[in-house]
Amino acid sequence: MKLIIKSSIVTVFSIMFFANAGVAQMPLSLKDAMQYTVENNAQVQKAEIDIKYGKSTLKEAVSAGLPQISASATMVNNLALRTSLIPAEFIGGQPGDFAQLQFGTNWNGNAGVQFDQMIFNKQWLLALEGTKKLNDFYSISLEKSKEEVIYETAKLYYRILLTQTQRGILKANLEKVNGLFVVTDRQYKEGFGKQIDVDRIRVQQSNLQTQLNNLNLQIEQLEQALKFAMQMPLDTEIELTDTIALNEEESNVSLLQPAYHTRQSLNLLQVQQDLYDLDFRRWRAGHFPTVSLFGNYTYEWQANSLGEFTEGNRWTDFSQLGLHVNFPIFDGLLKKSRMEMASYNKLKVAKDFDHTLLAFQLQHQNAVSTLELNRNNLNAVTETRTVAEDVFRITEKRYTQGIAPITELLEAESSMREAQSNYITTLARIKLAEIELMHANGKLIQLLEEQ
Repeated sequence: MKLIIKSSIVTVFSIMFFANAGVAQMPLSLKDAMQYTVENNAQVQKAEIDIKYGKSTLKEAVSAGLPQISASATMVNNLALRTSLIPAEFIGGQPGDFAQLQFGTNWNGNAGVQFDQMIFNKQWLLALEGTKKLNDFYSISLEKSKEEVIYETAKLYYRILLTQTQRGILKANLEKVNGLFVVTDRQYKEGFGKQIDVDRIRVQQSNLQTQLNNLNLQIEQLEQALKFAMQMPLDTEIELTDTIALNEEESNVSLLQPAYHTRQSLNLLQVQQDLYDLDFRRWRAGHFPTVSLFGNYTYEWQANSLGEFTEGNRWTDFSQLGLHVNFPIFDGLLKKSRMEMASYNKLKVAKDFDHTLLAFQLQHQNAVSTLELNRNNLNAVTETRTVAEDVFRITEKRYTQGIAPITELLEAESSMREAQSNYITTLARIKLAEIELMHANGKLIQLLEEQ
């Protein structure tokens, strides 16, 4: 009996645990979100597949320079032997006449091995170098993809934090207005207040509640966008654990020196220039001769009857070993046109490189300016928030004492809420500017490496 009761208790607790686990929220720090994105984002996974593809391409390129060995076997039944005409005088006939003779056997068979080995091919050597460089391109593309996806994740993460903080401020002010409504409604019922004051507070309640509902919807949308950017199932419940702390205006990011010249996008463009340069050299190398070694061994059988297959005197063999040298002379100017195309493509990428470098420089300067602007604004909005909160407390006290009218109190509450929101918004903008500055200099990926 005790065993049955104990088992039932365990079952109940198990059901409660899994039920709670089904609705539990996943704690998510910024670093966790970025790490999850890197591990699950489709863009990053495709870049990782490209690296594997590049390794296979390199193996394919190397294989062309390795020995090529093949074996083959054939069996032929000559249903009608070919007839040849020869001068009749060769076999005692009249000069000027021709005799018809058939050469060969009814059955022929052979089996052999063919061997080929490249000795020198400058085009292949440059193609191999280009394939290795292509693998570098894929590796850099992977790092670039990581930078881009965690940048989007970080921006969404802080947008959610900002909106959640604004919601918290709005909820706190709504609670204050609800308290005022209780006091004002009681005063009105006791004959010490006015109906219009009650109505004004009720309108303020309705407005605040509407704004709160809109913020809830906005947070839900942002969370879905964040989960999509992370490639997380959209039905996953998440809870952001980082906060916009009040001391986050101090940051070492301001000490970050310009490093946009190391961005992976620029590295990609540089590799593209190298690839087009190799392509140019590869086509130019087409003017060089190629040298290869070849050899074969063949075992051959000939007979008029298939039954003679096992007779030893019907089998013969032969083998060859040779060196093949090919001298290209004229290809209709194909190599010349391909060399020109490679040169033009390299020039286009060089222009892209200069344009992209200038764009990154502008992005860095804009991020620095935005960061300094919001830091300069922080002192002002901090002071404004403090003053607005003091004004509201004084006005609230005066209102409860019957000195200040309800309109003055509602205006003070609205000003305080706006000042608090501006303060939090400025802090969030500072953080977003820091993220933008780190992204502009290719340093955002370092957040994943921090302990």
